[in-house]
Amino acid sequence: MNWKTIFNPFERFDEKQLLLTGILAVILSIAVGYWTDTTFTSIYKISNVENPSFKIIAITTLLSFLAAIVILFILGRILNSKTRIIDIVNTVLISQLVLILFQCIGKISYIRLAGKNVINYESAPSGPFPFMDFLIMISMSFFSIITLVYSITLFYNGFKTATNIKKWQHIALFCVVSLISTLVCQVIINKII
Repeated sequence: MNWKTIFNPFERFDEKQLLLTGILAVILSIAVGYWTDTTFTSIYKISNVENPSFKIIAITTLLSFLAAIVILFILGRILNSKTRIIDIVNTVLISQLVLILFQCIGKISYIRLAGKNVINYESAPSGPFPFMDFLIMISMSFFSIITLVYSITLFYNGFKTATNIKKWQHIALFCVVSLISTLVCQVIINKII
């Protein structure tokens, strides 16, 4: 395995293997969402759910992934008529796999406590600065940024591989459509929950 495989598994692995991994990722994200009271309200957006039920978490997660798949497939067909649905499905599902870690982070009590301690210190600075709590917060921020960049890289590389886009105009269109669809999906799904 090399760097290219890590950042673009879509060129290395068979689409059926990627699809199976993606389906397992969806199942895992729903199960973890039920455990953590969170759900995907769009790709790249995980929200807390009040009074969660397994049904609501499953529906919102599936709808957010489905919306991204449909929109990317339409865009892919516009840019390249040979774009296959399985490649778009794999792109969306595999890119969201690493974000399941974000769902789990909220359940780690010392990370939540560290954030509260730093916020409390900022609002009323008394006593020694909570350096370890601050270090935990900075480490988690750094980890979150790296994870998010990796997921976006997978998302872009998967779409690029699926559609064979090369022109900068197509890449810019992909970025704009992805951003707008993510925001619209969040608004719509937030009304459901």
